[in-house]
Amino acid sequence: MRANLFSTLTTALVTISIFALTSSGCGGSYEETISGVTVPVPNGMAKNAEKPAEVSFLGFGAGQASFHGKMETDKVVEFYKKELAARGWEPNMNLQSGGAMLAYTKEGKTLLIAVGKANDDTTLSLTLGGMGK
Repeated sequence: MRANLFSTLTTALVTISIFALTSSGCGGSYEETISGVTVPVPNGMAKNAEKPAEVSFLGFGAGQASFHGKMETDKVVEFYKKELAARGWEPNMNLQSGGAMLAYTKEGKTLLIAVGKANDDTTLSLTLGGMGK
């Protein structure tokens, strides 16, 4: 009887832990295409209502998309450092002071990541530019 109760409680705790990890702000990501390049976005950040801005001029293309959420800024920075390194992006800049500004390059494209706070929300701006769009 005790073994069954212990087994049931253990299963319940594992299930709750898995649910909490997968639904937390830094668990997982989704893909966003900016200026023809797929970029990861943490699940805790929602896309703002406005349409992403894109421009192309003489072979140079750029695009920008913005997001907001309740993730802490350091968790967003941590997410991008891990995710972009795993996807082959090379870091070029890392400025942090309250918010953060990161820059990465890959295959002639530059991704600028700006993270900050506005009221109770965390803001995220992804700007991607380079030749070939």
